[in-house]
Amino acid sequence: MAIYLNNNVGIKLATAGALTTPSIDISDHVSSAVLTQTFDELEVTSQGNNSHVFVKGLEAAQLSLEFFNDWAASQVNTTLQAVYGQTISVSMITVKGTAVSATNPTYQFSILVNNLTPVGTGSVADTASSNITFTVNSTVTVSTSVAF
Repeated sequence: MAIYLNNNVGIKLATAGALTTPSIDISDHVSSAVLTQTFDELEVTSQGNNSHVFVKGLEAAQLSLEFFNDWAASQVNTTLQAVYGQTISVSMITVKGTAVSATNPTYQFSILVNNLTPVGTGSVADTASSNITFTVNSTVTVSTSVAF
C-alpha cells in the first residue's frame, strides 16, 4: 500500500498577461490546497423503478487555497488582484519536483477569481494568510503526461 503525504503539492496560476498559461508558481506560499470535484445528479426515475435513479450531470468543482499573503511582484496576491473578476488557468501536481506519471498526475482547469481577501487574517505577530474558495470554471483534466 502506498500512502500519499500531502505536503508537496505544486500549484501554478496564469497571469493577466496570459490567462490560459499557468506560469506563476505559488506552491511555496500555499499551506493547504483542496480540489473538490462533484457532478450534478439528474433524476431519471421512471415508472416501475423501486428506488430513485440518477445519472451524472454537469461537473461542479471548487479549489480551496490557504496561502500566506505576499504582495511582491509576481507573487500570489499581486497575481490574483490583477485577474480579479476573470477566469484564469491553473495547473496542479500532487508531488512537485517529481516526474509526472500515473501515480503523480497533473490537473488542469480554470478558476473564476470571484473573491479575494487582500488583507487576510491574522493577529498581531501572526503571519497574514488568506483562505479562499474559487469556483472551477471548466472541467478538471487529469493527465499522466502534461508537464507541470
